[in-house]
Amino acid sequence: MKYEFGNFGAGMKRYWQIIMVLMCLLIISCSANKTVRDGNEAKKVVENQTEISSLSPFVLGSGDKISISIWRNDNLNRNIQIDPSGYIYIPLAGEIKAAGLTIAQLRKEIASQLSKCIINPQVDINVTSITSQRVYVLGEVKRPGAFTLNRRIMAFEAISQAGGFTSDANEGKVLLLRDENSAPKVCALNLDIRKIVNNKAYENIFLKSGDILYVPPSFIANFERFMIRLNNILNPLLSIERGAVLWPQLIDALKGTEEKGGSVVVPP
Repeated sequence: MKYEFGNFGAGMKRYWQIIMVLMCLLIISCSANKTVRDGNEAKKVVENQTEISSLSPFVLGSGDKISISIWRNDNLNRNIQIDPSGYIYIPLAGEIKAAGLTIAQLRKEIASQLSKCIINPQVDINVTSITSQRVYVLGEVKRPGAFTLNRRIMAFEAISQAGGFTSDANEGKVLLLRDENSAPKVCALNLDIRKIVNNKAYENIFLKSGDILYVPPSFIANFERFMIRLNNILNPLLSIERGAVLWPQLIDALKGTEEKGGSVVVPP
C-alpha cells in the first residue's frame, strides 16, 4: 500500500527539524553549565567549550620562552626568554616589549624594527614554554594547584582540571579572587548543578591570568580557625597590599553578608 503525505509530510518534516534544533540547543546549554564532581565526567562536559575557549589569542608574558626565525637570516635566529621587565633583545632590532602582545603583534613589531636594516623581513615565532599565564584552583578539589592558562577556560573547566569537587565542597559559593582594573576583588560563584535544576542562579565565567579559585568546605566548624588556615594557603599568592583589600571581602563572601562593594560582578 502506498501513502501520499503531500504537504502534511513536508510540514511534519519541518516540525521535527525545529524540535531537533531546540533539543540540540538545550543539550549544549546544559553541557556548558554542568559542573560535576568526577574529573572524567568533567572532561566530557568541557568538550563543548573547546571552540569557545580557543577564540581568544594567547598573550605573552614575562618568563615565557619563544623561538624566533628570520628567513634567510639564520644568524638572527634564536631562542629567547622574555625578561622580568617584559622585554626581549634581537640584534638589528634592539629591545622590544614582548609582554602583553600576541604572537601576531610581536611578529609585526619585530618585522617593523628589522625592516630598517633588512628588506621585507619574514619573521616566524613559536612559543616553546609558557610560565606567565596561570590560574590557581585551591580548597576542596581533588588536585589543587596552579594551572597554565594557554587558552580561554571557564571556571567550571578549571575545577575539572583540578579533578573536580571533593565530597565536602561548597559548590554554591566558589570564591574568585581577581585583580579587576588594578583593584583586588572577590566574588562568590554558584557552580552547584543542584541549584541549576531548581532554576536558581548559576554563574560561570572565563578566567584571567592570576585568578584564584578557592572552593570552601560546605561546613565550617570554627570560622576563626578556618580563616587562619585560609590565610596560610593564600598568603604566598597575595601581596601585602592585595591581601589587606581582599580579606574583608573574603569574610563577607564566606559569611554571606555581601555589603555594597564587597563583591564584584565579573564580565564574561
